[in-house]
Amino acid sequence: MTKALLIPLLLVINSAYAQTYSDLKQGDTLKYTPQSKKPGWISVQSGDANLAVSMSVDGKKAKEQDDSRGIKSVERLYFTPEKGKKYELKIWAKSYVEKSKTAKVSITESGSLPVLSDKLSSDELLEDLHVFRTIREQANSGLFVYRTKKQIDSIYNWAEAEVKNTTNLFNFYKVIAKLTDFEGSCHNFTHLPNDASYYLPQKLEYLPITLKNIDGRLLQNSKNVAIPLGAEILSVNDIPAREIISRFSQYYFSDGFSRPYKETAGFEKGMLDKFYIEFGTHKNYIITYQINNQKHQVTLPGISFENSKKLQESRYSVASKKVFSEKYSLDKVGEGMYRLTIRSFDFATGTEDPAYKKFSDFLDHMIQTLDEEKIQHLIIDLRGNPGGTGELYEKVFTYLTQRPFRDSHYAYSKFNVVPMAERLVITPLFLSNGVTDKNGLNAYLKEQYPKEAQGKFYWADDKNSLILPNNKTFKGQLYLFADENVASAGSHLASLIKSYTNAIVIGKETVGGYYEHNGHFPVVYELPNTRIQTGFSIVHVIQDAQQLSDQKRGQGIIPNIKIQQTDQEFLDQTDVYLKKLAEIRKEKS
Repeated sequence: MTKALLIPLLLVINSAYAQTYSDLKQGDTLKYTPQSKKPGWISVQSGDANLAVSMSVDGKKAKEQDDSRGIKSVERLYFTPEKGKKYELKIWAKSYVEKSKTAKVSITESGSLPVLSDKLSSDELLEDLHVFRTIREQANSGLFVYRTKKQIDSIYNWAEAEVKNTTNLFNFYKVIAKLTDFEGSCHNFTHLPNDASYYLPQKLEYLPITLKNIDGRLLQNSKNVAIPLGAEILSVNDIPAREIISRFSQYYFSDGFSRPYKETAGFEKGMLDKFYIEFGTHKNYIITYQINNQKHQVTLPGISFENSKKLQESRYSVASKKVFSEKYSLDKVGEGMYRLTIRSFDFATGTEDPAYKKFSDFLDHMIQTLDEEKIQHLIIDLRGNPGGTGELYEKVFTYLTQRPFRDSHYAYSKFNVVPMAERLVITPLFLSNGVTDKNGLNAYLKEQYPKEAQGKFYWADDKNSLILPNNKTFKGQLYLFADENVASAGSHLASLIKSYTNAIVIGKETVGGYYEHNGHFPVVYELPNTRIQTGFSIVHVIQDAQQLSDQKRGQGIIPNIKIQQTDQEFLDQTDVYLKKLAEIRKEKS
């Protein structure tokens, strides 16, 4: 049961309107009532925990925020009080380093914000680089899956030379991101300790348009801006579109050597930070674009960060994704055809979760409907599915296959006693499973990966049992819709479907691997000086997938029919997958 603590206010004589300090114990929640009646910023900071905050107005939650990832991090909210309304802030620890017990928290109200320092000594950065490498070598079973030791040594020699010549946090982050990417796992990540915007000036210097990568071309992705919607952006401040795509791609990670996700994700997720890390902020942006085969150039003034954020949140392409809001659904999309749409596998934690039973009942009803209506064509639509719980994707496949299968041929970790525990972050995933320190984690690992052979700890046999098909299965023609965002459990299901059914795969290469991936169990470590957090899944999984001639090692699931979108289809928000399938069926009829 979470204990709520009321914080006494401590006013200080400085530029702040108000400031308070308190201790935050594990599992507790702090409550704070803003004191100032002026519009301004509320900053919540701790050197001992990664904090999350929420703001309620008259008892109703208005906003929840966890912008920063590091243990020594800051959360900032802009607060505009209205007369007669009651405001309350709640603060809790999302994660902490393993050795932490009680977090010191400060809350400050102020009219303006300082830019956070991004300078460290080269010795501090070199220490973090060495810690980063030690963590990967001791804990990451995927380090040498796609790269040889010679290749790893070479890129670290490059990294050391780069780090010796900088004291800038962003430059160091670029190096660490390239190292993270080089390993080849979509479960890898590396985060700055604070939101990138906290290190950037609060000035009118942000890009006044949004972008979308359509098959290697950048289209203008906002209505009501100075450049027409759908115009092809050729360059920004003389930086060619191709270079922008390439430099963005290093911050987004895929299994093996797959590239489509890496080259598109930044324009959906990274315009509010990666653009400025790579290219800086500017008072003016010289933008060259093309529309109706005519080139144009325009100079636009920068906008505020807040307006840039609103522009990104309201970009034109977002509207087409709203139809995918449900986690799963079944709908009829044509004569004799249904579509099973599954946008995620994160809606249940396992077979004991009531949501699992609800999903099983849904699938039973689906197969009954298909059987009663004698349906011979079924789409499995996995577009945008980032993964989730393994039992859920396995349950789906039992309705599509006539053969028994397993999660994997085998799976292993490099350890079952966590290394570098002093740098381990106790994450929300750990906490939700009752793991509060390294001892709880080690107990879990010894249960899951008990067998050691040649320095590898293998997944217990009873955790990887044979899975039988459902009593009733679909025996008609399958079509699989997959895009570059399909990962983890989503791509694992896609791999099984392509491998062992008659499915025609339509779309783009997935970010998740066809033959193997690192998954099952993510860990997070924090570097000592920069407080950058880096994580990866520790288990290397050899999937139950057969060798196919069009599937090379290191690829995601390769479609049988590739999808490309025209400019007009972008403007019309056409579902090009359904359009392509209609063309296929027409050709066969």
